[in-house]
Amino acid sequence: MARLSESIAELRRDGDRYTIDAPEEWAQGRTLYGGMTLALAYEAARRYFDDLPPLVSAQCVFVGPAQGKLHFLPGLLRRGRSTTMVAVEAVGDDGPVLRASFVFAHPRDSGVTIGAPPITDADDPESSRSLFPEGDGRAPGFTRNFDMRLGAGQQGGTGGDPMMAVWTRFTEPPGVDPVTALLAIADAPPPAAIVRFPVMGPLSSVTWHIDILTIPDNMDGWFLARAEADRASRGMTTQDMKLWSADGDCLAIGRQQIAIFV
Repeated sequence: MARLSESIAELRRDGDRYTIDAPEEWAQGRTLYGGMTLALAYEAARRYFDDLPPLVSAQCVFVGPAQGKLHFLPGLLRRGRSTTMVAVEAVGDDGPVLRASFVFAHPRDSGVTIGAPPITDADDPESSRSLFPEGDGRAPGFTRNFDMRLGAGQQGGTGGDPMMAVWTRFTEPPGVDPVTALLAIADAPPPAAIVRFPVMGPLSSVTWHIDILTIPDNMDGWFLARAEADRASRGMTTQDMKLWSADGDCLAIGRQQIAIFV
């Protein structure tokens, strides 16, 4: 296990870029899992441009494995009166790793109000079974940094509707910027299509779009992540994602495409 703050602290400025040796404790096979890679890109952006408003949206393409020495290069796309757009490219020893764009915006008065989605029905975390029981050799290495429990839906490989609602918390308080931790935890549970896997096998995020609705004061405690696959075909699956705090606030809504190798 590794505390998120300790791993993020290894991201060091090197001229106009930020560099880190990919922390093995957050790996999924030979690469960092997507949430950690995007969290590092966000950290590079917010450190390089220290006057940014709150993050409201992020989009990324996972280009190649995030392994070895990684370099994150932030660049300004546009700075308006209320909105700032930043791009971050990540490269490793073997070439491109990630291309991300971040939208930061100050809140503005508006005459339009629509409520966020209510929290989905799920068992409470204390009565939910562990998603990765202790000793499960199939679990990716990074999952040891989380406690994940299935609140609704089915375990991987059991069939049924391709939906999972997973209670998730860090095993150690993350101790970082709440948005950094939010990006890391939102991508921690497995994709919903795993419910239909005939056998367990590799998978890899290809694209991810996430909109931030509410930024919490901290990311301690339980959060409920719901993913529902709407299609799987020709080695790809797409899914909708939502993340709530334990008290029912919708923090983020996302969409993801994932490569599956089964």
